[in-house]
Amino acid sequence: MNNDREKIIERIKKLLAVADNRGATEHEAAAAALAAQRLIAQYDVEQWEIHSKDAEPIETIYANDATRRWRWHLADVIAPAFRCKTYQTRRWSKECGRYVHLMGFYGYKTDATAAAMTFNSLYKIGNRLASRFSRDAAYGTYNAYVNGFVDGIVSELEKQTEALMIIVPPKVNEQYEIEHGGMKSVDTTLKLGSGIDAYAAYREGVQEGRNAVRSHRIEEPETEFVADAPALMGA
Repeated sequence: MNNDREKIIERIKKLLAVADNRGATEHEAAAAALAAQRLIAQYDVEQWEIHSKDAEPIETIYANDATRRWRWHLADVIAPAFRCKTYQTRRWSKECGRYVHLMGFYGYKTDATAAAMTFNSLYKIGNRLASRFSRDAAYGTYNAYVNGFVDGIVSELEKQTEALMIIVPPKVNEQYEIEHGGMKSVDTTLKLGSGIDAYAAYREGVQEGRNAVRSHRIEEPETEFVADAPALMGA
């Protein structure tokens, strides 16, 4: 391995390590993870060059509470891009006074942590933009937007995962089946709106989803409070 490639590999490892840094915000961690993905694709870096499979534990890293049904769709896109499996658990939160919905990312610790951080940031961005777009709009507009947002993310992430032939490691698959293989499936269908509002929302969502990945930087959500409107959400 030449010096230039060693520097690239080291850079990627440092970016992925940001997710383990308690001093980093989730947005910084997600930005680092996406930047690492960019370098991996740009320089044709093999997974074995980055990961030391024997040294890292396989475990679940949970994302933050996500209440909207599109969380499953987003997690299903993020997990394979970071060589993980995903599932949901529900826990009672004394702080919130209700059950919280946590998407778990199961894989080698570095992968799972990066996946969870990326999920947190993209979920916040998608929820904020969809809430704003669907304000005073027809029923289901929110879901049409986030459906497009996820499709936009897919269109960008799959270019890298397919080009690099990124797959969930066999050992992760095996342990997942042993520990979580008996989980029941759930209905994750979204009730999408119809008409011009939903069409415009989907198209806008696709573009914003692409932008979120292309820019390789996750910005802090705006401080503006956008109240949930279940009648508009359809979720």
